[in-house]
Amino acid sequence: MERSSNRRDTTTSPNLTSIIVVPIVPFFFSLTFNQATPDAWRACVDRYQCTSYPEVKFWCLQTLAHAFLVPNLLAELPETDVAVLHRTMMGFVGDAVANTSGSEPGGVPPFLKNKLSQCVALVAKIHFPDRWPGFLRDFLGLLSTGNLSNAADMFCRVLDAVDETCVCGAFGDAFDQRCAARVKDAMRNDAVALTQLVDAFATLIACPDLKIATAATSTAMRYVDWMDVSLFTSVRTQSNPPQSQSIADAARVALTSPNPDRRAAGCAFFTSLVAKGMDHSQKIELITGLRLVDVCAHLHAVSVGDEDEDAAVCAAQLTAAVGHELLSCLRAGDAAAGADQTEPHAASPPTHTLTQAALLTDTLMPTGVAHLRNDDERVVAAALPLCAAYVHRLKADRGSSGRTIEGKKRDNGVVQVSRDTGGFGFGDGGVLGFGGVLGGGDSQSPTQSHSRNVGPVCVNPETARGALGAIASACVARGAFPDERRAGVDFSRGDCHRVKEAEAETAEVRRELGVLFRAVARCAPPIALHAVRSALIAALPLGSDGQSASQQKPTWQQVESAVAAVHSLGEGANDPAVKPGCEGFLTDASVAGNGLTHTDQLNASSPLGELFEFVVSRWNGEIFGETNSSLQQCALHPQSNPSASHRLVAPVFLETCVRYHLAVARNPGQLLLPVLAAFLDQRGARHPDPEVAARACYLFSKFVKPLRPQIAAYLPEVLSAMEGVVLSCVEPLQVEMTRVNGNTQSLNKGTGGAMATVGNDDRLYLYEALGYLLGTEDDAIPARTQIELTETYCTRLRHRLSLAAAQNDSQTAARCIVGMANIAKGFSVRLAAETRPEIGVALCVGLEMATSSLSHFDTQNDGASVLIRQRVVAYFQRMVQGVGERAFPFAVPLVHKIAQSGTKKDLKECFVLCNQLAATFKDKLGVFITQVSPLLVEQTMNALAPFVSPDGRTHGVLGLVRRIGDVANFLSAADAAIATDQMTPEKEAEFNALKNTEDSREARELEVAFVAHVHALGSNQLVFALQGGDLPPVREGVQNLMTTITATRETVLASLAAAAAAHPSAVSRKAAVQALTKLALHWFPMAPNNQTNEPVPGFSQFAVEVVVNECCVAAVLRGDLDVRDAAGAAAVGETVAFQRLALERLGPFFATQLRDEVLVKRFGLDHSLANEYIAAVASTAQTAHRDARAVIGRCQQVVGGARPALRKRPCKR
Repeated sequence: MERSSNRRDTTTSPNLTSIIVVPIVPFFFSLTFNQATPDAWRACVDRYQCTSYPEVKFWCLQTLAHAFLVPNLLAELPETDVAVLHRTMMGFVGDAVANTSGSEPGGVPPFLKNKLSQCVALVAKIHFPDRWPGFLRDFLGLLSTGNLSNAADMFCRVLDAVDETCVCGAFGDAFDQRCAARVKDAMRNDAVALTQLVDAFATLIACPDLKIATAATSTAMRYVDWMDVSLFTSVRTQSNPPQSQSIADAARVALTSPNPDRRAAGCAFFTSLVAKGMDHSQKIELITGLRLVDVCAHLHAVSVGDEDEDAAVCAAQLTAAVGHELLSCLRAGDAAAGADQTEPHAASPPTHTLTQAALLTDTLMPTGVAHLRNDDERVVAAALPLCAAYVHRLKADRGSSGRTIEGKKRDNGVVQVSRDTGGFGFGDGGVLGFGGVLGGGDSQSPTQSHSRNVGPVCVNPETARGALGAIASACVARGAFPDERRAGVDFSRGDCHRVKEAEAETAEVRRELGVLFRAVARCAPPIALHAVRSALIAALPLGSDGQSASQQKPTWQQVESAVAAVHSLGEGANDPAVKPGCEGFLTDASVAGNGLTHTDQLNASSPLGELFEFVVSRWNGEIFGETNSSLQQCALHPQSNPSASHRLVAPVFLETCVRYHLAVARNPGQLLLPVLAAFLDQRGARHPDPEVAARACYLFSKFVKPLRPQIAAYLPEVLSAMEGVVLSCVEPLQVEMTRVNGNTQSLNKGTGGAMATVGNDDRLYLYEALGYLLGTEDDAIPARTQIELTETYCTRLRHRLSLAAAQNDSQTAARCIVGMANIAKGFSVRLAAETRPEIGVALCVGLEMATSSLSHFDTQNDGASVLIRQRVVAYFQRMVQGVGERAFPFAVPLVHKIAQSGTKKDLKECFVLCNQLAATFKDKLGVFITQVSPLLVEQTMNALAPFVSPDGRTHGVLGLVRRIGDVANFLSAADAAIATDQMTPEKEAEFNALKNTEDSREARELEVAFVAHVHALGSNQLVFALQGGDLPPVREGVQNLMTTITATRETVLASLAAAAAAHPSAVSRKAAVQALTKLALHWFPMAPNNQTNEPVPGFSQFAVEVVVNECCVAAVLRGDLDVRDAAGAAAVGETVAFQRLALERLGPFFATQLRDEVLVKRFGLDHSLANEYIAAVASTAQTAHRDARAVIGRCQQVVGGARPALRKRPCKR
């Protein structure tokens, strides 16, 4: 070690660095990690002093820093070593300031200065002030020596390190928090050193050297939070010349510097200074004295033409910080004015403070709103919270008295806007109230107005309206897509991934702005309405609006943003608000703008409905009020509105039409044909961009559905316009659609079911619209015409389906099937099955062909069969709703084709389909059940067989039991498996692994579906289909059918009993008992003791001997089901319900047998407890379930003692 310490580096060969550094680094780290001796730090210090290589110096300091972090190493140093360490550290700092510690032209490298500063801060963290009381003074004394640039650099670096290492420790553990408190208290208490520190900050911040001034400003910002604010804002005269300035004055000069870095540092400093906690009066005085509002305006003006992108961000952050503090003061006044004066509450700031804060806020808000229009998203993100806070304060409701739904009301100096209507239908709209010091000309103190409905205090109504209008206009303008030259993309290319990214970015900004815009709309509906009107007038001008030929035409971005704002207003409004002609909604002709509508029309319309009328009237450049007689007249006029067909503008207009369909319904003469034309020409379904065209088809279906009666008058013309598009919808797309678009919030809302899977797209919704049009129940459409049109379109799809099947084109075949299903959506059962049954026949022919196509595609192994089957099932379900019982003939073939594979997934799908049909048609489905149930039950037994184990624990599947006589043997096998195969953690882990496989999961789901199917039969009066009697002959060999039904019924009963008695899942036991209860409701004798009148002979005996004894009593009293567990308690409740039903239907004889033979003799209960059990089970009181659980719990304890040999069949959830 001595040789290593005393050896001096005299050579300048670069290779010597690696010779020294490689052995030195592990050597020094070994000192740190092994802590061989307390004075190991000396080796680092010695080595630092004798080397000229910055890399070696760095690793010396790095090792030293690690050593200082060793617990108690610094705290336990002897005093002599402490003094040496302090002198050495300050000597190193002094060398860095004097630039004598290195021979390189650039001086000490920055990375070495940073590490040295960190070491000094670590020592100060432990020793200051107790063992190093002069640290701050010693350190500040170095500034008077050496080069000013080096001195300032080390000054800032060391103070930054002290802040990061010591002060920020307040957010660490308890030790770091104590150190932080000690260091801060010591610096506050040393008045002399503190004065020197503040003087140094002021001098360096005012330094002409930009680098020094910027670094000093950034460092001073770190100490604003916990040092007294007077140190930064007061001019001290004891040690400074009279002309010296404070830190804040020096930093404020930096805000006007042409250098962007210095301005950014000044903004950050004042942001921290303004956010510092202090009294509201002091805060307002500080903002006023520093003229920060004027500074914010200046910074914004400078940043507009500045090439530095961060300049505007810093200006916006400072503006937001100042604005939040001003609003915080005003909110304190609002809270005090609205508080109950009889209750304790915080005092309001003085009136002059509130007045000054309000004036400063009014002056600042134009700057904040201007930041909202900035192209930089970071600037917008900084300005949004300020504007939102301003708006929310104005709409804050201070009470409920005086609320009205009749528009405006002035009460005691408070101007209110209807909350119940929100002006135009916003149900949660707030109250725009102006009261207090400046409200409505009232000059009283806000603390004197607590007896009335008080709005925000100190609000100038005119200024507030101007600010709200500016915010709303900024939200609309900034929500536009960026200029294509600036963004570097061509938004007309929907297939470019960069375009998609730009769209997503714009959508994200628009979502944030949309929240603010709707807040303005709720606060002041006329103002938001006026902002949108102004945007529309600018985006959709006419020659009569005064636009000269020299003026630039509106861009598509302006048009899209304005129409999207109309859509945004409609999203938050209720339906009556968008109907023209509705009364009771706030209208304000004074803000209507020029050239919209006649005054009488405006007053007779809802504001939103009138706004939509204006959009439609200008979309093709027409004069409002002109009546269009045909779709041809409303076709696209590119010269009038070239933006209408842009791929990002067209969907927004169509979205808006769907939202405002009530306005179209109210005024179809002027609005319907222009909107239909937009849907069906190059702006919609015929758009060259496939995404836009597909979206238009989806929106058209949504538009047509509620407007069928109005469109019926133009049906031939509409169908003619749809002709070419309808024919092409089932053909595959030539390009792949990405389904990414962000024009409005609802633009990408889902297309569920068959539309969303492979092989289809939103174009097929055009067939849904076609179905709605063809299925219109209007006498204006002749029956023959309606039938012929339906047959024509269905025939085309059937022909295309036949051709696709011949070509093995499963994708096109699936589209054809979905198209036919969508057409069927438009027809009601009354129309298709009763009024005009020929329509139902035409629809059913397509279902027959679709079902037959299953056999063809089942031979393919590329997933085509699954795709076609999904479509056919969806088609059949739709036909059930459209033609009712006419779909029955296709149900059995469909189920047989689906179940043909015998897979677990297909069988489950069959059960689900049967259950849906049962819920719809109830007892009318009896013949169908007799035809499909035997096959499904048999195939289910075979599919579950590979997963069955005696106790069901391997895969969680118990399987099906063939005969009732096999139940006893089945349960015995389960008991034997439980007794011989003890569950260990290893075996349980193995079983869990098996259960997590896909096959195991499908098997459990199939078992659940089987039980649910039996339950559905009982719930929908279909159990007679399993009785085996009173069935109409459905085919030859009725006797064989009866035998099959009997065998199926026996399998069903045996399987349910086995599951209820031994299934390892409490939920499955509950479901099995529920299903048995549903069967018992129909198959128990209707009168007690009338066993000869059983619908199913022998069912009562089976219920008593198997269901009651094994499933209800034994399974519960053995302790299989825990009444304290939710799932177990639910299963116990079902067993109680079955026994109650048996007691009601089977009479006293069964009650006696249950008590004597089962409860007393088999399970060892005494007669009194057995009688209590039966009484609890038979009770129908409101607390019967809870009382039964309590009695059963006591019985379980008795049985556990009286029959200890009984083995449980444990089950979990």
